[in-house]
Amino acid sequence: MGKWIMGVLLVAAPCMAWSAEPAASRNQELRFNQMFRNLDTNNTGKISRAEAELKAPAIAENFDHIDVNHDGGLTKKEIKDAFLAADNKRREFSRNLDAADKDKDGKLSRDEAKVLPNMSANFDAIDSNHDEQLVMKEIADYVRAKGNADAASGADATQ
Repeated sequence: MGKWIMGVLLVAAPCMAWSAEPAASRNQELRFNQMFRNLDTNNTGKISRAEAELKAPAIAENFDHIDVNHDGGLTKKEIKDAFLAADNKRREFSRNLDAADKDKDGKLSRDEAKVLPNMSANFDAIDSNHDEQLVMKEIADYVRAKGNADAASGADATQ
């Protein structure tokens, strides 16, 4: 379940993939710095929980996971590392889905989902339209709802 929640982090947060191409990388760095300056309203070089709650709800929701040193402020490095980790998990999840989709129709049948234990175990709950096929929207909706339910109950949604 943890891979799903972190994968959704990139969907919810601003997509910041650090490209290997120098020009694209420079442009992404400029956009990231601008985003950081916009969030850091008191110019401390760190994003507080209050600042994140005002302008970046996805970052605020994941504040404790991003704040690896638990000092109450998010540095550029902590945010970049979280985005990169989420992007890596999203890519891994995408590769796993693609590998499971044996007929390459963009859907997972119950049989195809068997190679993904969490997907298989929760197939009926994920299959919101009950067509015996899982599509990405159903998976994302399930992960989002599960994360919200875990957060409301005080459970760690990334476990």
